[in-house]
Amino acid sequence: MMIKESELKKLVADGVRRTVNKFREYPHLFFTETDLHAYLYHCLYSKRLEVRTRDGVLTTCLHKEYPTNFRYSKKTMEDYGLERKGRRGNYDIAVLNPHFIRANGIKSVINKDIRDAEERARDRERFRNELTAVVEFKYVINNSKDFIRSVEKDIIKLTHGLRYQDFDAYNLVFCNLNYHYLDGLKEVIKATGYSESRVRSLLAVSYIEGSRKVTPRPLTNGWDF
Repeated sequence: MMIKESELKKLVADGVRRTVNKFREYPHLFFTETDLHAYLYHCLYSKRLEVRTRDGVLTTCLHKEYPTNFRYSKKTMEDYGLERKGRRGNYDIAVLNPHFIRANGIKSVINKDIRDAEERARDRERFRNELTAVVEFKYVINNSKDFIRSVEKDIIKLTHGLRYQDFDAYNLVFCNLNYHYLDGLKEVIKATGYSESRVRSLLAVSYIEGSRKVTPRPLTNGWDF
């Protein structure tokens, strides 16, 4: 029996909580951002997420580095939509709507060919509901100020995506040190409230200092973690 989208959304929300709480408890379990991706993927994966495409191919709702359904400038973050030439990006983790998988062939579901996205976009109502959730990660592991702009770009990318499609958007930022620019990072997280942006931004800090662990309460932009 195919999983309901409401159950899928709850599964993602629970997986996000588990990942954040595991990082706060044991920050050294995660050496890289990819380690964080892998832990959330582990939390989410289930046979219940396996769905057959219209042409009978078995796949899963859960995918890493899934292409965006719009083009944009990686430098300026200007949104090009599908009308203007440019490059697409990728979401760190995307959870596809099982109904989208069922209704399309495997080539279209894989979504590598922009022409497939352009074809699907002609049915705006169905196009809006291809994704159930998207998660972007950032792992602050040194005192580079560049992380602030990088987090800001992730928020902009999710905001662009929500113009074209409806999904639960998570922007998760993890920090494993006493970051010199923490105030600036907090400002980016809080800059656009959840009610206006629909992006669930969160900052989780956890690091070992001497013999003690420092892990303040996670900061959000207004959503109930």
